[in-house]
Amino acid sequence: MSWTAIPADYATGHLVTASEWNTFVFDNPGYLKGLDGNIEYEDDIVGKVGTEKVGLSTKPWTEGHFEKLFAGPRLAVHKFIREIVVNWEDDTAGNYQLTYPTTGGGDFSLGGFGQAVLKVDNNGASTVYVCGQTEQNNALDNSFNASRSPYCRQEFAIDRNVADTGVFLGFRQTPGVATPNYLTEHFAGFMWTGAIWVFATGNASATDVSGTQTVNVDTRYVIEILIISATSVEVYLNGVLIDTLTVVPTGDLEWSCLLESDGGGGATDTHLTLGKVILQEDLS
Repeated sequence: MSWTAIPADYATGHLVTASEWNTFVFDNPGYLKGLDGNIEYEDDIVGKVGTEKVGLSTKPWTEGHFEKLFAGPRLAVHKFIREIVVNWEDDTAGNYQLTYPTTGGGDFSLGGFGQAVLKVDNNGASTVYVCGQTEQNNALDNSFNASRSPYCRQEFAIDRNVADTGVFLGFRQTPGVATPNYLTEHFAGFMWTGAIWVFATGNASATDVSGTQTVNVDTRYVIEILIISATSVEVYLNGVLIDTLTVVPTGDLEWSCLLESDGGGGATDTHLTLGKVILQEDLS
């Protein structure tokens, strides 16, 4: 079932019917408690009214709360949903079972409450990316299978949009030191190509790309990516559905965030700050 809208008010003397009583008093609370299907959040959830603060490079936000939680209608709460939440509030990324390879002037650091910072030195070729570690000690496969409708919600901010850098945020077959090759890799994510920001997908033979998106520097954004049963990919920016892409990756995917530079930036570092990560997969 789903939520049933309640009338704004009833006139004095209105006789409540059995149907109204059962729907509004029993069914709706059951839905909110997750007892009757998946809960799907509204586009704009107000958590704490206040001013969202952003700054520069290593400190894009300075408070542990925000005025709004940008979330599309696909964030699910259900007993069959496998969920991973990364808050970046520990002393080491290793405690999250994450790995962060670097090359050249690439660097990974925790940036205080609720944020991690990827940095590349634009004076020389360098990369840094963060992704989940492979499963260990005979554990079950920890990748996200495209047939299980994997979902990713990722906060981020960047301090430079320049031609010598590349960014990838999302799911990909094999995390690496470069943005995905459209025609050789399975992936679904949000990308800075050195010229434009786009949502893009690939299945190792074809690609689908959304229209150009606006990403201002030192500003918090939230992307969401939902692969629907290996048939389509919904992509959201700040809770708004941007596109439904039809070229779909298949098989096992890994979550990864990448920042790379080809070294043409004149010794000016670029910082990509990551906020909360929410990953889900439907195991039902």
